[in-house]
Amino acid sequence: MTNGQSEDGAWTVDGEHDSAMLVPAVSRTVRVLDHLVRHAGGATLTELANSCGFAKSTASNLMRTMVREGLMNYDGASRRYNLGPLLVEYGVTAVTRITPVSEARSFMERLAERTELACLAIQPMPDGHFTAIAKIESRKDIKITIEIGSRFDQQAPLLSRLADAWCDAVPATGQEDDLRAQLRARGFGAVFGEYAPELNVVGFPVFDRAGHPCLLITLLGIGTDLTPRDIGQLAPYLVNAARAITVRSGGQVPSGYPAGGVEEAAC
Repeated sequence: MTNGQSEDGAWTVDGEHDSAMLVPAVSRTVRVLDHLVRHAGGATLTELANSCGFAKSTASNLMRTMVREGLMNYDGASRRYNLGPLLVEYGVTAVTRITPVSEARSFMERLAERTELACLAIQPMPDGHFTAIAKIESRKDIKITIEIGSRFDQQAPLLSRLADAWCDAVPATGQEDDLRAQLRARGFGAVFGEYAPELNVVGFPVFDRAGHPCLLITLLGIGTDLTPRDIGQLAPYLVNAARAITVRSGGQVPSGYPAGGVEEAAC
């Protein structure tokens, strides 16, 4: 659908939903789920009502319905609500239908096999935060405890830089502009100890049809498991993977994005 209205009249001429046609109950449901995503320990009815701006009676009816439909669990002992089992099925299905993720999986598996490190696919979200949506587990004895569904804020090291580097609409000056130029020139980025001491991360973007990052593939290592030398050896593979996943998923590699070249045998 582009311009014009759908059969039920719920679309405006620019293809956006007419706010007058939105269903308030759906919006309330999304607000409840968003609150629970942000609070691993769940929430009481009063906490949900206050956080989401509902009357307590409205919240009670909504919670009861969501529990019955499997969208939410209720613990009678603690009187707390949390995300329900049906959301697991929905989430897994949604991830498998995101084309860049399906195309990225074989590259992620190869990275994890070569390095024995954890590899995450992280998606930039509309509100600016980032969510881990796929993971290949580390084979190391000491593992990174970032799980699928983990959220990172808008200023998360490396993730925010990768997301912004190829978006010219995002202003950058001084040191930020220099970092952006470096990321564009290399095609990937790395941080050492910025998330936590000894935690090192390297990542590259996958681009959508407009040439903007729509998925970030990251490799995580502790201390000497992932060093600048290791990253230098991986560099051709990272750039080749970014290009291949982008093209296979129907995206557009930005003009000036580096060529990967020949991968080193030591990778």
